[in-house]
Amino acid sequence: MTGERASGRGIMWLTVLIALLLQVMPLPHALQAFRPDWVLLTLFYWVLTLPHRFNIISACLVGVILDVLMGGTMGVRGLGFALVAFVVAVQYQKLRHFTVVQQLLLVGLLAALAHLVVFLVEYLTSPELSVAFSPAYLQPAVFTAILWPWAFWLLGRIRRRFKIR
Repeated sequence: MTGERASGRGIMWLTVLIALLLQVMPLPHALQAFRPDWVLLTLFYWVLTLPHRFNIISACLVGVILDVLMGGTMGVRGLGFALVAFVVAVQYQKLRHFTVVQQLLLVGLLAALAHLVVFLVEYLTSPELSVAFSPAYLQPAVFTAILWPWAFWLLGRIRRRFKIR
């Protein structure tokens, strides 16, 4: 039993590692706005399906790791991811019964919330930067939502294949 739980945890963290690599993978500047938030998709799935194994602390840790990889203000993405994980963990029983379209909309809203939190904290902590908000800043949230059904399907297959409970 312990070996199964340990391997399941390893597979979960492997999917998060792959999402982190996809998130920091270099893209041409013209395609940056179309990059979905791979890490948020993965976190949303694991918190939704296994909130007792992947929780707010895990999401915050992954956000801090992403801050280190992206060279951002330490803890900003951790705060955004923890906020999203909190919303999902509190309502996971309701969210599981949503249709795919409803979940897609919720993923888009929560991705936008995470991006807004990151923007707001970066803006408030870096007064020397003159950053103006534009709606294009939320474009990745749209593509994150569009990819939700495929991410849900793929991570569900991985979860069933490795019998992660």
